[in-house]
Amino acid sequence: MVKPSDHSLPFDSSDDSSEPTRVKQSETKAIQPWSGWETVGLTLVILGVFLSISTAIALFFITIELAQNPALDPQEIAQSLETNGLVLSIATILAGLGCSGLIYTVLKVRPALTVHQYLALRKPRWTSWLIWNGLLLALMQFSDAILRAFKHQETFTTQIYQTAHSPLLLYLAIVGVAPLFEELLFRGFLFQGLQSSRLGPRGAIVITALGWAVLHVQYGPLVISQIVCFGLLFGMARWRTHSLFIPLSMHCLNNFLSLWLTGLQLQ
Repeated sequence: MVKPSDHSLPFDSSDDSSEPTRVKQSETKAIQPWSGWETVGLTLVILGVFLSISTAIALFFITIELAQNPALDPQEIAQSLETNGLVLSIATILAGLGCSGLIYTVLKVRPALTVHQYLALRKPRWTSWLIWNGLLLALMQFSDAILRAFKHQETFTTQIYQTAHSPLLLYLAIVGVAPLFEELLFRGFLFQGLQSSRLGPRGAIVITALGWAVLHVQYGPLVISQIVCFGLLFGMARWRTHSLFIPLSMHCLNNFLSLWLTGLQLQ
């Protein structure tokens, strides 16, 4: 499946060194990409590592709070940290970057494809940027209209913005690191594994959208259902453009506008 490296010597029966070369080529061809089930299992492991790092950081802040005021209830502190923008920013940056590196390591363990090939890190056409981000803006407008129709007040983004202490750190976490990690995992690693299985690209689009939405349990059912729709659009963009950069740009734009509009409302 994988072509021999450029520096490999061609087979020549008159040369004793040809036998190791032939064995090396045979071993390389035997390497297969991660299967669909293996991809799902590894995705769950990576998510487990992400949650473990985030939990460890939260416990660190809880310990500091209790050291300063032992009379506080640890459970109440933990609940308050769920919407603490500073803690969320630090946890997202550290866990997100760490697990992005873990994804890279997993792909290097079984190099059937290059990292760029597996994650679809290819430059798309400039028209693709305009078309898909335009569709994102249209979906954001429609989603906002639905929320207004149901008189739904989303408070999570407001709470983390008010408690961030450093808006720059919050933007780095929410607009930069979070989309990077989530897209590498869902529309990158998981998408490729599912697309290559019996599920095909359509199954990959649906499952990655549902899995990605499950991460956002901090929101209510209405918002989570909208997140599924955004995930479907991101997956469609990944499939049609054959590039992870398009859904990544859409994800970053969505998060940026959400934070920016929240900041304007709080002024």
